Amino acid sequence: MKSTLRPILCVAGLIIMTACSRSPAVLKDMSDASYPLLNQDSTAVPFPADFSGSPMIVAYIYTHCQSVCPAITANMKNIAALLPEDAPARMVLITFDPKRDRPSVLKRYMQQYELDPSRFSLLTGDTATVSSLMDAIGIRTEVTRDSSMAGMGYMFNHTNQINLFDSKGRIRGEYGGSMVPPQEVIDDLEKL
Repeated sequence: MKSTLRPILCVAGLIIMTACSRSPAVLKDMSDASYPLLNQDSTAVPFPADFSGSPMIVAYIYTHCQSVCPAITANMKNIAALLPEDAPARMVLITFDPKRDRPSVLKRYMQQYELDPSRFSLLTGDTATVSSLMDAIGIRTEVTRDSSMAGMGYMFNHTNQINLFDSKGRIRGEYGGSMVPPQEVIDDLEKL
């Protein structure tokens, strides 16, 4: 009995190890897409083409958010802190509120959250381009207006999401932006 159980256990262990080390599947191929955006320094950035050759960890936020966006940004910062200094991965935050989130606003947001400009890029663009990009990725936003939001004008209900892009511009991971343990994203990045 022992001699027949050992090969079964070895095969089962091999299957589990293979599944755990397998590269994440392609969820969406955006390698042929190009969205003309601007970064926090007002430099033109065709997304995702400008990052070709490097994996990206991408989050979707807006700077006037008073709910989940600060937590998403903090989680992105935590993920970046776990990356080795020489890791080629770029950290990208894209706003879905381009009317208010101009490059100068993104630059202040970057400074406020002490995001390393050598590792992070914050992107915005015109409304039509940003809306098209959000639709392509599957980020849902809904404008809400409430009299209790004095001075804010409007807020968004929105998808809480971080994506892992491979070096070819393909989405290989989708995570709860404010909730995913940073190591989970790093583990998937290392499998690419």
